[in-house]
Amino acid sequence: MNSLKKLILLLFVVLTPVFVYSQANVNLDTVKAHKFDNGKMWTFDFPPLDYFASEYGFRPTQEWMDKVRMSALRFADYCSASFVSEDGLVMTNHHCGRESVSQVQKEGEDLHQDGFIAAKLEDERKVPGLFVDQLVKIIDVTKEVQSAIDKGKDAEEKDDFKFQTVSAIEKKYSEGKTVVCQVVTLYNGGVYSAYVYKRYNDVRLVFAPEDQAGFFGGDPDNFTYPRYNLDCTFFRVYDENGKPLKVDNFFRWSSDGAGPGEPIFVVGNPGSTSRLLTMSQLEYNRDVYYPLILNYVNNFVDSLKREIAKNPEKEKELNNTLFEYTNSQKVFKGTVKGLNDLVLMQRKRDFEKNFKAAVNANPKLKEKYGKVWDNIAAIVKEKREAYDKMKGGSFRAMYSKLNEIGKKEGFYNEILGRAIFDVYGTSIPPDATFTLRISDGVIKQYDYNGTTAPAKTTFYGLLDRYFSFDKQYPWSLNSRWLNAPKEFDFGTPFNFISTNDIIGGNSGSPMINKNAEIVGLVFDGNIESMPGEFIYTDEVPTTVSVDSRGLLECINDLYLLKRLGNELQNGKITE
Repeated sequence: MNSLKKLILLLFVVLTPVFVYSQANVNLDTVKAHKFDNGKMWTFDFPPLDYFASEYGFRPTQEWMDKVRMSALRFADYCSASFVSEDGLVMTNHHCGRESVSQVQKEGEDLHQDGFIAAKLEDERKVPGLFVDQLVKIIDVTKEVQSAIDKGKDAEEKDDFKFQTVSAIEKKYSEGKTVVCQVVTLYNGGVYSAYVYKRYNDVRLVFAPEDQAGFFGGDPDNFTYPRYNLDCTFFRVYDENGKPLKVDNFFRWSSDGAGPGEPIFVVGNPGSTSRLLTMSQLEYNRDVYYPLILNYVNNFVDSLKREIAKNPEKEKELNNTLFEYTNSQKVFKGTVKGLNDLVLMQRKRDFEKNFKAAVNANPKLKEKYGKVWDNIAAIVKEKREAYDKMKGGSFRAMYSKLNEIGKKEGFYNEILGRAIFDVYGTSIPPDATFTLRISDGVIKQYDYNGTTAPAKTTFYGLLDRYFSFDKQYPWSLNSRWLNAPKEFDFGTPFNFISTNDIIGGNSGSPMINKNAEIVGLVFDGNIESMPGEFIYTDEVPTTVSVDSRGLLECINDLYLLKRLGNELQNGKITE
């Protein structure tokens, strides 16, 4: 996988949806930072129990937190997932499992057109190379890593000492291919944690709907709401003896779903955010970095489309890649638009002003951190100059120069992170790092385009779009939807929208209630969520999920996979 694709997939997500405020007649001097501008991607290292109690009247116990952590999964290196039965059943998104469907397809089959249904346990198909990770232990290694860094005489030596120490810690807690350790940087270096994962390598496909259900509406509907997507895939983990894995921790199923105003939680692995950057860094991203990346993405999308137009037989082969890049294209466009929103940027500016004031008001903090913003601004200026020289010059030379500058920037980001942690502690969450987080929110409707978006949708909306677009792709439907069994209820809640904080990497995250029951499956964000890479806004709900009721209705009464439906409802294999 090339470095550009890695970058795009990291920021990807199916989910970074642009909440652009009306800027007319706004006095920017009156715009203030909001309490949760830095988001609600809370770590399991420092869960905000007091906040949950005051906001929702619900204080999770340590037992609840441990169960939720151990029930959640990281799906390969790009999505989230969860255990949903004691027999190793795993739930994630259809778009997360699309590549796996291709891998298990046999000659003469078209699983993307027809879907995959394992009618019996023995029909479940192993996916080569697929793994899921379960976070089994968190170890605070902050003192160990920071002490090593502080021994360095300059930025380069500090970086070397950090690398050596982190590598040693990861080696210490890893065991072959089944126990993997990752040292996670939180608060830009204010905290370091060793995350120890149990890795499961025998993962088999159980159920995947056809592409037209899993990605209904295609690219035109991506990052929109209302939505009508059955964006789910189910897998199963098997043990070393080839039997379904027995697990103690899994999410039970809610047959009642969740209603507006009820506290709900997303448990997943958000990929990457930059909410703790300085204003000079955000302005550089706005003016230089994201436009540069967007230009490359645009060119690649155009070349892919030309290739498909010239060679239609390659369409299915290239569609997954095209989706990844068109999705990223929308993300980068939306992020750039958000960075140009004067009100959002003023909120960030006000946060930085207050942060600086807190540092400068404390003599000890001022001595340690008072110059960090000026130092970062000087580095950003270097990066801008390097970019300007690149125009008409060598991209390779610019990359080398930026890599050199990046080491110095990383050094000062570390200082900034320590300052953030010293001033705010865990009252604000760290930036996303594709590691496990819990995000709170509620379901609610919102106003848009002069009308109101409903809190939930039903299957009737899917039929409406099918007929309204004259049955044409990407709103076409498999015949099973048009000849549904009489038991299938088109009035069942299908998708819903909530205020939870998500971003790329959260795809496949379970949505749970305070009883740790599945009420939904996260699969996207709406257009209003695009600035989420650098600021969180909860004025409009932005997280789109498949409703647990709709999932069960489809599995039982449309795809007629009763054994899977029974397992979800009972929390174990019942046959």
